Amino acid sequence: VLDTAEGVLIALRGCSLNQAFVEIAQTAKAHNVSTLSLADALVALAQNQASQDGDDAALVAARAAWAHLLDRVRPSRGARYGGDDRGVPSA
Repeated sequence: VLDTAEGVLIALRGCSLNQAFVEIAQTAKAHNVSTLSLADALVALAQNQASQDGDDAALVAARAAWAHLLDRVRPSRGARYGGDDRGVPSA
């Protein structure tokens, strides 16, 4: 899972593999969670599989560090379905 999380950061930030690893490790340390649990949380967020109401420390840390980056690259619901933001298909 660590290699996948590094890939997510490389895609989001355009950084090197080493920079991605250092960012994950430093963020884990700053939030007092394990590197692997933070990596798992980042992958879950990137796959949009993380619970929105979860209070797991690794998910909280991942959201704090990277949610703004993930939000920038996710298309709005309307863009995905060819409609408006309410999910109504275009004519």
